[in-house]
Amino acid sequence: MTSSTSDNPVEVRILDELRATIPPDQWAPWFEEVEIYNGAGRITFQVPSPLHSTFLQHRFQGIIENCTRKVLGSDSPFRVVFEVKEATSRQLPGKNSSTPDALIAQQKNARLALKKSLTFEAFVTGPSNQLAHAAAMAVADNPGGSYNPFFLHGSVGLGKTHLLQAVGHRLQSAGIPNVIALSCASFTNEFIAALSSKKIDEFRTKYRKAGALLIDDIQFLCDKERTQEEFFHTFNEIYNQERQIFLTSDAAPSTIRGLSERLVSRFRLGLVVQLDPPDLETRMAIVHRKADQRGLELPNAVVEVVARRVRDNVRELEGAVLRIESMARHENRAITTNSVSDTLDELLGGSSTRIDLRKIEELVSVEFSVSSEEMHSKRRTRSIVLPRQVCMYLGRRLTDCSLGEIGHHFGGRDHSTVLHSIEKIRQCVEQDNQLRVSIEVMENRLRQG
Repeated sequence: MTSSTSDNPVEVRILDELRATIPPDQWAPWFEEVEIYNGAGRITFQVPSPLHSTFLQHRFQGIIENCTRKVLGSDSPFRVVFEVKEATSRQLPGKNSSTPDALIAQQKNARLALKKSLTFEAFVTGPSNQLAHAAAMAVADNPGGSYNPFFLHGSVGLGKTHLLQAVGHRLQSAGIPNVIALSCASFTNEFIAALSSKKIDEFRTKYRKAGALLIDDIQFLCDKERTQEEFFHTFNEIYNQERQIFLTSDAAPSTIRGLSERLVSRFRLGLVVQLDPPDLETRMAIVHRKADQRGLELPNAVVEVVARRVRDNVRELEGAVLRIESMARHENRAITTNSVSDTLDELLGGSSTRIDLRKIEELVSVEFSVSSEEMHSKRRTRSIVLPRQVCMYLGRRLTDCSLGEIGHHFGGRDHSTVLHSIEKIRQCVEQDNQLRVSIEVMENRLRQG
């Protein structure tokens, strides 16, 4: 979501409030392409399609109004209005926007538009995403040949959409015809519209003849049997013609519930890569990059404050930079570690609690009924190895410690042992729901102090 008048504090402040309120997994598909305008008592949200307008009014009208009221003040009169960008050019003469024909036209425009800023050059790499970045580059340089399909999964806000769009840019620049990049929700909605209008053949021709198919958030296929059936045949057609398929998801193929086994097996035909949260140095580099893009000069101490507070979501790092910009330019506050800490408290909901290896060890020891002495020992029985590996996994996710520091804490183990332990737990949580839930509970408790 962008503000067309970035120098106007009202738009910027509404944007900040919404970004802090809307769940991250809902922000990307429904708010990234929205533009906001303020004038004459109207707060206008320009959206890509009538479908977008209907969904936002149905799902987010109250949230939008509450955020706007918080910015403007409870006594300020205003009206929230939704407008469709270039609506007249999208709608056929004499057609109502709710007809199947119009829905198909809307969905064609609801594709995940390639953004100029989401390129390989703009992607900040680090240990957590080097493999994903390198694989995406290989896919872009040798579509259909290097890794096909390429399945990238990870939590919200780590850069999956960025890499998908970067591949789309590179394929288009290379002259690959008919590169289709869109969200899974758009694919599903267009399929439904095609069924309703009895234009399923046109739908199939368009997607099965794609030069490359890039779909974001493929997990939303779950429990949609007819859409899964259609996508299965689309996948096979493109794959058999050795054209590139790139899918992103918030979970590994085998852990997406409600997904047919044959689709899971197709998704695992090529390369499956997990995108992990960035380490401290990478987060600092991202903050520097985002600040530079907005013409902000942030001292290293301030950059470190931001990077230590926001650990698991690159998108939240960008939101933090936007909030600091608003603080400096519209509230005339100096950018210091104290002012930024206060601002982040407002944005993120309270001050952070320092998480260290000792706290992780104490919690895991209780959860697995193992003493600290046993976890530091050389014993390798499963009842001790598993909690030790969980500690290392959580230590890597929740602290800024290097692999060497984690290994030293747990009995002087070397870098490779820690790396093996982390990868072992990653594999286990994909297969063992009980362990996954237990780790999630511990992680939440640690984050909440």
